Amino acid sequence: MAKYRVRVSTGEAFGAGTWDKMSITIVGTQGETPRLPLDHLGKEFTVGAEEDFEVKSPQDVGPVLLLRVHKAPPALLLLLGPLAPDAWFCRSFQLTPPRGSPLRFPAYQWLEGAGSLVLREGAAKVSWADHHPKLQQQRREELQARQEMYRWKTYQPGWPHCLDMETVKDLDLNTKYSVVKSTNLYLRAQSAFAELKIKGLLDRKGSWRSLSEMEMVLNFQKTPATEYVFEHWQEDAFFASQFLNGLNPVLIHRCRRLPENFPVTDAMVAPVLGPGTSLQAELERGSLFLVDHGILSGVRTNVINGRPQFSAAPMTLLYQCPGHGPLLPLAIQLSQTPGPNSPIFLPSDDKWDWLLAKTWVRNADFSVHEALTHLLQTHLLSEVFVLATLRQLPRCHPLFKSTGLGLRGFSELIQRSMEQLNYSVLCLPEDIRARGVEDIPGYYYRDDGMQIWGLPSSLETREALVQYVTMVIFNCSAKHSAVGSGQFDYCAWMPNLPPSMQLPPPTSKGQASLEGFIATLPPVNASCDVIIALWLLSKEPGDQRPLGTYPEEHFTEEASRQSIAAFQSHLAQISQDIRVRNQGLVLPYTYLDPPLIESSISI
Repeated sequence: MAKYRVRVSTGEAFGAGTWDKMSITIVGTQGETPRLPLDHLGKEFTVGAEEDFEVKSPQDVGPVLLLRVHKAPPALLLLLGPLAPDAWFCRSFQLTPPRGSPLRFPAYQWLEGAGSLVLREGAAKVSWADHHPKLQQQRREELQARQEMYRWKTYQPGWPHCLDMETVKDLDLNTKYSVVKSTNLYLRAQSAFAELKIKGLLDRKGSWRSLSEMEMVLNFQKTPATEYVFEHWQEDAFFASQFLNGLNPVLIHRCRRLPENFPVTDAMVAPVLGPGTSLQAELERGSLFLVDHGILSGVRTNVINGRPQFSAAPMTLLYQCPGHGPLLPLAIQLSQTPGPNSPIFLPSDDKWDWLLAKTWVRNADFSVHEALTHLLQTHLLSEVFVLATLRQLPRCHPLFKSTGLGLRGFSELIQRSMEQLNYSVLCLPEDIRARGVEDIPGYYYRDDGMQIWGLPSSLETREALVQYVTMVIFNCSAKHSAVGSGQFDYCAWMPNLPPSMQLPPPTSKGQASLEGFIATLPPVNASCDVIIALWLLSKEPGDQRPLGTYPEEHFTEEASRQSIAAFQSHLAQISQDIRVRNQGLVLPYTYLDPPLIESSISI
């Protein structure tokens, strides 16, 4: 007779406890035990409980390899007929064999209804380290079960493959949002819809009456950043700064030679460049930068409230003033084809001509950001990387229905981008070098991102593997935070980043006016739909888990614990540096402050 001591830890999540009965099978090198009940007088396995049991096996099974956990409803409940399955969240087991030290078996899994879990001791092992046939068999069976559960499908032609699952309801409890997160998200959405409905905006299909009327939406949820955007959105310096530290800080690149289809002349830009220089001189000096939204050229557009929407594929030339002066826009062309119907707009033009041109650029940046930088490069590719991020945007998502491109336009953009996407775009150091923006001042996305990317590692002899894993971690955490957390901040004042445009781009100068500007912006109901969606997507609805936080103790080895501690210390120093830097900024850049970065794409 062999005695084993067993400690069972139940999770603290809502509904984690169970009325079902538990038993275990201990698998060792010399055999396995029968099912050994874990039973006390009264109720076991309540929320947050740690309970100790002593079980007896007819024989000692030798060094322990695996622990099988079995869950079944009590016999009395079976007599009552079919009931909804009872779920239990198992944190971990600790098993103390007759001889030897306690062994810890991390689980951190939901077990719904009758079923079993097969747990390994917490030391990490690669496949070639599984010397015993039973461990090798368990690894094969687990992988086979996962491959059957997580199948691939094509959501849209040309998109990355994704999980073959029709709705969120089809997911198991281990991959769904928690009850707390789902409830918070629902309540936040309902409160937002109710507020804008009471104001009479949510269902209004017409255009805005004035810019001041749009402030009703801005007042919906103010932040210091939204107020700053509202105050400065018309300024050239703020327009340009958003290419560095706004929602889409990944398009700007140094311009060494003007594109042939962007015929900017010295006379056009002389008022900004000043005397004693020229376009060619500034190109050679490396002070000119280009943002090209050419991927939007000819893309299909959406229909909102029965009206077709319009899109542009602009090119924007920017100038970095000497010293630590601001980045400023020099010229904007709203198409990829120069000519009399595609003028080059300049800061010296009429106020409304220039503001309308900048707003078309902001609309293009919204489309590229939402479809490619955000959806494709963080959500969709991350699902590929981890096989089962398990979430995708459905056709009914507000961003598909209320933007200028819609689902068809988004799909077309993603198909185009996938054809030219390369690995280096996803690796921050290589991307920064390729775009030639290593030394442009005030580029906080680059500065903070490079600190987080430079994770300490002892795998210097496996640089490619380290870079690949770092790329996955960075895109699933830091980059998603950089391009997702500020969506409401920059879009709440809708003219700064309009999701759609109701009139076509201007083909001549001197025609723009305040009335025409307002008529070009999206209708009231579409504006509200997008702003609510971006407000929800910008805020974590609960169960926060910042980068470097590991409440689940999956690793039992001391080396792993030391690596985690070093990583956390490194992130703490980065956070301190960022907060000191931000004290001197009129608009603090917070999106890559480690405590504010979710460790995965959770919204």
